Amino acid sequence: MQKYSVKEIIDSSKLFGKFTKDEKELIIQKSTILHYRKGESVAKQGAFANHIMLVVEGLVKTYLEGANEKNLIIEFVTPTRWVELASIYDANFSLSVSAIKDSQIMFIEKGTFINLITKNSAFSSEIIQTLIESQKHYFQKITSLGNKQLHGRFADALLYLSQEVAQSAVVDLAVTRKEIGEYAGISTESAIRLLSELNHDGILKLDGKVIIILKENLLTKLSQIG
Repeated sequence: MQKYSVKEIIDSSKLFGKFTKDEKELIIQKSTILHYRKGESVAKQGAFANHIMLVVEGLVKTYLEGANEKNLIIEFVTPTRWVELASIYDANFSLSVSAIKDSQIMFIEKGTFINLITKNSAFSSEIIQTLIESQKHYFQKITSLGNKQLHGRFADALLYLSQEVAQSAVVDLAVTRKEIGEYAGISTESAIRLLSELNHDGILKLDGKVIIILKENLLTKLSQIG
């Protein structure tokens, strides 16, 4: 895994394109990049949130911790995306975060981040837009979990992994069957069984841990039927 410096990220990412030279220098001074191994915890639900996080490389998940290790995954976060951005307005993290595969996370000191939002209107607008998109995702997830049966929820999970996370019909993300189940709100056993059924029906193809969506239209229909 290539190691990045904060300056490299600031200079190359479009996320920081609207900052002045002085603002970029301030972020560089108030940020650090840390490396996390697969499965390692990045942030804990309820812990004090003193930094804002950005995925530089790898893949992480955000999730609500339940009793008996029954977690509910909220989203999978890919590079150049903010993590738990709502913590800007909360003293603590509302979700836990952990690495699905080896990842690099950039931490920006929270006070500095808030100061930049206040002074840079263009950046503030981008952050608001990102929060709105996150809210839409949460509403869709609540609708799926609350109104759909097992097959519909599982179809939603696969479509999300394909369209939003992998952005490809080939889902090769190192995401386990257990994690797919935790995103869909079903057991690991049900996730394995449903994958087998969809593979048998020719809607998808399983190649080890890789999931290849063959008939997205039928998966979409499953989602709509609920």
